[in-house]
Amino acid sequence: MFYNGQTDLSSILSLLRSIQKFPVFSIFTKIPFFSKGRGVPAKRGIEVIWSLHRHENFLQFVSTILPHFSPIMLRFALICLVLIVCAGCGSTKWSDTSRTATEQLLISYAIDQTIAQINFSVLRGKKIFVKTDAIQTATDFKYLSMAIRQHIATSGGMLCDKEEDSEYIVELRTGAVGTDRNDLLYGIPAITIPSVAIDGATTGMGSTIPEIPFVKKTDQRAVCKMAVFVYHRETGRPLWCSGNRQSESRAKAWWVFGAGPFTKGSIYKGTEFDGGRIPQVIPGISNENDELPPLTVERYFTEPKPFVQFEVNSLDVPNPPVPPQRTIQYGGITIRR
Repeated sequence: MFYNGQTDLSSILSLLRSIQKFPVFSIFTKIPFFSKGRGVPAKRGIEVIWSLHRHENFLQFVSTILPHFSPIMLRFALICLVLIVCAGCGSTKWSDTSRTATEQLLISYAIDQTIAQINFSVLRGKKIFVKTDAIQTATDFKYLSMAIRQHIATSGGMLCDKEEDSEYIVELRTGAVGTDRNDLLYGIPAITIPSVAIDGATTGMGSTIPEIPFVKKTDQRAVCKMAVFVYHRETGRPLWCSGNRQSESRAKAWWVFGAGPFTKGSIYKGTEFDGGRIPQVIPGISNENDELPPLTVERYFTEPKPFVQFEVNSLDVPNPPVPPQRTIQYGGITIRR
């Protein structure tokens, strides 16, 4: 390739052509993602470089600058060129909702648990109108009202869209639907250093030292408290009240020397780390959370068959057969049996 410090142009071009046939480039064509017409950037780049030798201006340019490069520099430039055509980047757009998924799961789980405690069997076979005026300001009002309607319907009650079509009114009230959180830190909390004023002039600016946690724990819970009251629509006489029902759900997270979070709670299936479940390590002890509210279990219902009433015409029904009579005469007395 090299003669007396001079570079043979044909040898360089043959080297580029041989690079194009390297297994590292041909192996990509066997992958389904790259074999569907998308191409491989690295292989395409080598093909572009190889196609340049056909242009006369490029040959004149290369033949002019190659004598000024040493073989080591030329090899280094060739490696850099290959790396440039192999380089690439990608980006993904991330976004967050106004409410976290953990908060929504905790609240909906607590609502399901609370409603599951209420027995609506007293409403079986009755026309019901659910009045939700008192809970419209509650958190997740629509989910709460739909869960109530589902539980009433599955218990045998007949829901009515209009109040005047119903026999009984079901009123709902909520005492609490929300979340709270407790944080515990074993380590050095964050410290804010104020600025110092000397002779009325402030020297320097305040700074904050971040927290240095050894063990950190976060406990978040959701609480739902509600009650149901049923009365007759026309008379206003009470039929039934459920009494106060309350349930809660929890989500706990731990960080140990910065590693975490290790999560566990009502909305998780056992203990999880970085979105993956930690396998069971102690025989005989399960970390499954098998407590599911009855409202969340899949159920099927059969549609009742329509009742058909038949009118029976007495003329169409034949008279029952008359059993034959037997006559017995005994001593001048006739006996019929």
